[in-house]
Amino acid sequence: MTAEVTQDLYGIIEEKGIAQVSLTETRGSPKAVFGLWMAANVEFATLTTGALATGWLGLSFSAALTAIIIANVLGGLVLAFFATFGVQYGLPQMIQGANWFGKWGNKLPSLLNFFGGFSWFAVNTIAGAYALQYFFGGNLITGVVALSVVQVAIAFVGHDLIQTAEKYLVYILVLAFLALTVVAVKHLGLSVPENVKAEAAVGGFSGAFILTLSIMVGYVVGWIPYSSDYTRYLRTETNAPSVKKTVFTHAFFGIFISCVWVEALGALIGASISFTKPSDLFAVWMPEWFKVPFLIAVILGTVSANIINIYSATLSALALGIKLKQHIAALISGAIGTVISILAAANFITNYENFLLVLGYWTVPWIAVTLLSHVTSRVSRLPVSAAFTAWVVSIAVSWPFYNQALYTGPFAVKYPQFGDATFVVSFIVAAVLYLVLSKPVAAAAEQGVVT
Repeated sequence: MTAEVTQDLYGIIEEKGIAQVSLTETRGSPKAVFGLWMAANVEFATLTTGALATGWLGLSFSAALTAIIIANVLGGLVLAFFATFGVQYGLPQMIQGANWFGKWGNKLPSLLNFFGGFSWFAVNTIAGAYALQYFFGGNLITGVVALSVVQVAIAFVGHDLIQTAEKYLVYILVLAFLALTVVAVKHLGLSVPENVKAEAAVGGFSGAFILTLSIMVGYVVGWIPYSSDYTRYLRTETNAPSVKKTVFTHAFFGIFISCVWVEALGALIGASISFTKPSDLFAVWMPEWFKVPFLIAVILGTVSANIINIYSATLSALALGIKLKQHIAALISGAIGTVISILAAANFITNYENFLLVLGYWTVPWIAVTLLSHVTSRVSRLPVSAAFTAWVVSIAVSWPFYNQALYTGPFAVKYPQFGDATFVVSFIVAAVLYLVLSKPVAAAAEQGVVT
């Protein structure tokens, strides 16, 4: 079952659901994905992510910057490539997986992406609410609810309003964070020493560096299951290679520039404070004249990220077969995200680090299998989907490498200097298993296998 597909309500509220975009419905510019991914990441949660590298794990600024660049080159290239799938298939990212994981097998990653969407919504909302509380005092939960209402309202309307909002928000956010960058560098400089004591708690320099790399990868790969959701209306059969190239280039630079810049800025500020909650990043050295404009930018940045999170969570809910109109599913996703925000508001930093790692535990092997399924023509050697089997097994066998507060696997306990190596292990295992458990279409045809 899928959501009912109707005309857009009143010509405004999107009701496309997860159905394929027809050629008569295509619209938008492939260059717009640059502004979309910039606006989604020039925001407070990205700043908080960068601060973990120095303020929590103890890396020097130069080491943190190295890890940030490596993570975002790798993650950005994959996101940009996945964004081109929307041009080819005209479908949301997660619904494409039914071609490879099978109708029923695809429901599990869709469920996890649904969870990831409203969990990201919670992460960003909590960060924004801390900023509201810092300036205005009062109850943290009041800020959570106020921000949630605005974000869900935009996602309720759908794709076109999201694209329009991101188009204009990006200018405000870039200006505000440029100003913060100038102020921070002027006050702090760029020389931040390592915190040996903090590094020692996670296996020394190598453990801290690999954990930072994993966290930054976890942040960027969290966007990848959404990639095609914002390019499917660019579906084309005319000059498709050129459109894909434009999408790839603009998506990559949008995600890479925004994440490297703001995470590096977060790493710089994080090293200068006692970092226990997001509002600590409003450091005492921040000029008074700048605090209100920056608060506005924090609120707008929270909105810019979360309208994407709720919209894509909604599409994943519909991919599960939930029979709801799209705008109603958006309201439900937003309501769940709001409840999660309220429950997770305390102990934010530890919860956030754990979330970024756990999110990547399923996403990274899913990326490996989806990537190979898209670029190769193969069929399963098994009576069930090779893609689904490889994905599930790779998650199951990578548990010894987990290294976070919820659970530390035996390998990570014995060799903390390797940080959290789960992503590398699960990616390789998933890719190898998929190739072993499947065969080229040509070979399958010769053996009389139905494809």
